[in-house]
Amino acid sequence: MQTATGSARLVKARDGAADTLARIRDLDAEALWVVYHDYAGLGRAKAVPRGRFEEVAREGVTFAMANWDLAITDEQLPHPIFGADSGDFRAVPDPSTLVALPHLPGVAQAFARLTDDTGADWDGDPRAALIGQVSRLERLDVAVKAAFEAEFVVVEGDDPAALHADRGRMFAVEGLDRRWPMAARILDDLDATGVAVHQIAKEYGPGQFEVSLLPADPLAAADRFLLARQLIRAAARAEGATASFMPKPFADVAGNGLHVHLGLTRLGEPEVDLIADADDPTRLAHTAGPPIAGLLAHAMGQAALASPTPNSYKRLLPGSWAPAHVSWAIGNRAALVRVPGRGAGRHLEVRGGDAGMNPYLHLVGLLAAIADGVERQLPVPPEADLDVGHLTDEEATAGGFSRLPADLVSALDAFEADDVLRDAVGPTIARHYVDVKGFEWDCYVERSGLAAGSTDVSDWERATYFECL
Repeated sequence: MQTATGSARLVKARDGAADTLARIRDLDAEALWVVYHDYAGLGRAKAVPRGRFEEVAREGVTFAMANWDLAITDEQLPHPIFGADSGDFRAVPDPSTLVALPHLPGVAQAFARLTDDTGADWDGDPRAALIGQVSRLERLDVAVKAAFEAEFVVVEGDDPAALHADRGRMFAVEGLDRRWPMAARILDDLDATGVAVHQIAKEYGPGQFEVSLLPADPLAAADRFLLARQLIRAAARAEGATASFMPKPFADVAGNGLHVHLGLTRLGEPEVDLIADADDPTRLAHTAGPPIAGLLAHAMGQAALASPTPNSYKRLLPGSWAPAHVSWAIGNRAALVRVPGRGAGRHLEVRGGDAGMNPYLHLVGLLAAIADGVERQLPVPPEADLDVGHLTDEEATAGGFSRLPADLVSALDAFEADDVLRDAVGPTIARHYVDVKGFEWDCYVERSGLAAGSTDVSDWERATYFECL
């Protein structure tokens, strides 16, 4: 007998399949890439020909569950939870994400929702976890818009050392001019795929650029960032270059960070901004305090989701323009949580991550922290009115500015100790994420040749991260 839940699931799957088929026919595609992103933020895909579109739209494509025990080094964990006997999961194309890939004529791509073999939503799906946190905030009458701002470097060919030959200056016209064919291709390709861009610019470091996307609902924002990252790499390849979002390619060059901008409003007619004070552009609304307090309360564990590689922590150093302490401020770029702008332009900017993260999981943690702050009405601590990164450890401690984890293993420990974050991602992701990232840390310790606490960047790190991030 078909249960009510099972019937609803079949209706949902049928309607989604019909929408997928209608959209893909509009794109006149010859092949469809179905993509999901693993806990390392890497896109995993299968391509199917036109003759299988109807079947795949309905049932998805099959992957081995053991894929989730692959580390970023492409090695399986030594003690995998999902072994060869663990069965399969399915990646079902989400029609709302279907695009024609501009650089590959005839190829369409869709990001996927993940199901088990029965067609039920799988609880290890990062996208599903994000949908859950959006719904949680909606139950609190809070709506969120998110935007990603990411830095990356571009080198001729594929040798990271070519960065040192780049002498382009920060925001210099020359730097943009020299790479304009690539930048123009990026802008055209993102526009063609519906990714709205705020701006692209030459940044501070050698060969470094920054792309800023416009706000969208959290799921669409994460989808669009991952598509942008993919298309930026493709645009660089088309120009004979390599684009890398690796957090810290060399110790002596600027690191690549990722900032998440979050706009919060109270649901209703009309919506009410929760950050900006409607009557005084120099102040924050009283409703801004609990979300900021929630972000700070969970910043230690959030580091594991925001800065997910051993290399990430070579960038998060005091006095480096990358936040190394738990703090907030209005306008102060040294703070972990910054409130930029004035009046209606005010929102929250979380500055601690890098583009090696899985954006679904990063947003899951951020939204869960905000929800916890709102639910418990946490009081906001004093604002940092100075550059916290230039304080001594003693001064920072006296000021109430805790040091963020100094390495990945400390961040993973903080994540495991944070029930709010673990509950938000769910037990399957919480366990697997720590296992996969813990193995990555072990590989770094064993293979980098660096002593504990070193801020040098090893050849192993560049070989592991430069081309795949």
